[in-house]
Amino acid sequence: MPPLIVIVASTHLGVLATINITAQPSENIDECRRMGELAIKAATVKPGFSASYVCHDTTLQRELSGALGIVAYMQKEDGKVTILEGHMATLSDCRIAGVAAVAAASKIAPNTTAWAWACYDVGSFGR
Repeated sequence: MPPLIVIVASTHLGVLATINITAQPSENIDECRRMGELAIKAATVKPGFSASYVCHDTTLQRELSGALGIVAYMQKEDGKVTILEGHMATLSDCRIAGVAAVAAASKIAPNTTAWAWACYDVGSFGR
């Protein structure tokens, strides 16, 4: 597994407010930041689009396998996208947690306009 995974979430602030989540491996923090910044520039070329990225450190979970779960949401007041990530034992557990997080979104963070989740097999980021 690479030491870092760059996670990007982007959205259009229009009526649908759909959030797109992507993740890909990165070898070092400079590469991860560069990939994240380029993704934000590409996603926000037109007005009304918002994006955010995080560099997920896989070295903290060396012994983990299973799934990388990602939840992203957009704030009503400023349109900023927030990304949360964590590891789950299986893809099935990740999918259940993702559905539950989105279903409870209005109670968890009532000042949001959109939520999305994604699950990735940790092994898919292998070298």
